[in-house]
Amino acid sequence: MRVLFILKNENFLAPVGLCVISAIAGREGHETYICETHQDDPVESVARLKPDVVAYSSLTGEAKHYLGINERIKKAFPEVFTIMGGHHPTFFPEMLRETTLDAVCRGEGEGAFADLLRALSSGKSPEGIPNIILRGKGAECGIRPLVEDLDSLPFPDYALLYDNTPMGGYPLKSVIVSRGCPYNCTYCFNRRWREIYKGLGKIVRRHSVDYVIEDIERIKAKWALSCVKFYDDIFSYRADAWLEEFCNKYRERVGLPFFILTRCDLLTEEMVKLLKYAGCRTISMSIEAGNHEIRNNMLKRNMTNEQIIRAHRLCDKYGIYTFTNCIIGLPGTTFENDLESLELSLECRVDWGEFLQFHPYPGTELGDQTISMGMYAPDYETMHTSYQFISPLNCFTREEKNLQRNMALLGPVALVVPRLRNVIVKRLLPMRPKRIFTFFYFLAKHYTLRRKIYTTKTSLWNQLKIFMRSLRQDIFRHTLDA
Repeated sequence: MRVLFILKNENFLAPVGLCVISAIAGREGHETYICETHQDDPVESVARLKPDVVAYSSLTGEAKHYLGINERIKKAFPEVFTIMGGHHPTFFPEMLRETTLDAVCRGEGEGAFADLLRALSSGKSPEGIPNIILRGKGAECGIRPLVEDLDSLPFPDYALLYDNTPMGGYPLKSVIVSRGCPYNCTYCFNRRWREIYKGLGKIVRRHSVDYVIEDIERIKAKWALSCVKFYDDIFSYRADAWLEEFCNKYRERVGLPFFILTRCDLLTEEMVKLLKYAGCRTISMSIEAGNHEIRNNMLKRNMTNEQIIRAHRLCDKYGIYTFTNCIIGLPGTTFENDLESLELSLECRVDWGEFLQFHPYPGTELGDQTISMGMYAPDYETMHTSYQFISPLNCFTREEKNLQRNMALLGPVALVVPRLRNVIVKRLLPMRPKRIFTFFYFLAKHYTLRRKIYTTKTSLWNQLKIFMRSLRQDIFRHTLDA
């Protein structure tokens, strides 16, 4: 079979899950191709490559772009089988009914996609494959168990993206070492994920250290690489034998700066020492809400201000940069609550932080609550691709939403230049949103991410291309209704 993956990329980092699915297809003997929509027209790519299957992987907010593309493809090539996987169809499979897709995949897709291609290539109906829902065929045929041995999966097919898109030239690359999260944050899908997979395997799994190191070495041998971003929800839960082995082997065999994500209440001095020894440059720990009651009762983060401050000070002590996220525009909150998030971030002395608009994604506890309270009427076809855009909730006035938009742009500037805090809070935030605010945000972000958060050694020409692409992305995320 010939498989064409279609990607509308608004990031510098390769979607590792798509690369794993491509590797699975390749292992089964199929040919895979990529169409990045900023580079190529999808319909023209289908006409040129003549794929048997067109596949998408989508988050909520992105889906509308892919569904529009799929309508064009099915109109011109009705015989092509089209399927979508990813978070959106996993938690909102009902979307299939109103689309021209032939199928969606729920949950982990490796085994399901291999079975699908096996059936199609042999001329059999794909009906009855676990995790696959076919349009017009009723309910899905159950969910297959999780892949518990992650090392049994092939190494991701990074060449699909790095050899065919500009991502190969970016010196920052993403790597995934684990799957699953045990926490119950209400804005996140992980609780619903565990419900879907109840009794079907261990939720939290990770690759062996040797697999991870070899994965990075394979990237390093073929493409530009000066910094590794480990994009797991939580890179490590404790200073265990796995982390000790990783830190020793990473320092010896890779030796590049890296970025991880974890939680403030998990970080210990022993972990920080190990990570610093290995070359950790940045640790991302989300605050989410500066107000203690909102953070722990509404969001179920279950951590104190003292834990948050202590974790960030530990990073300061060992010379590790910090990155945080805060959610603004939460249902039933006020802008004063959003300011509390800015103040706590300033107290933590974070090096970079984002203030992200709450979006009620399907499959999340808080999303369902927001809908039941009448603060959002589900309309995922119009939801913005980025949660950095204006709030979709109806409980805020236009003036409140303007304050939130300004906070999303100028809050990070205050973190980079704390002495501007009073000017930003008292004079700029109350103003009507202005395009110049996006530029202020972009300059602060570009400077901080390049000088502190990541180290991206590359040519002057490549730096300019990255600068221009970053600017376009931030304009799209903050000011374009798409």
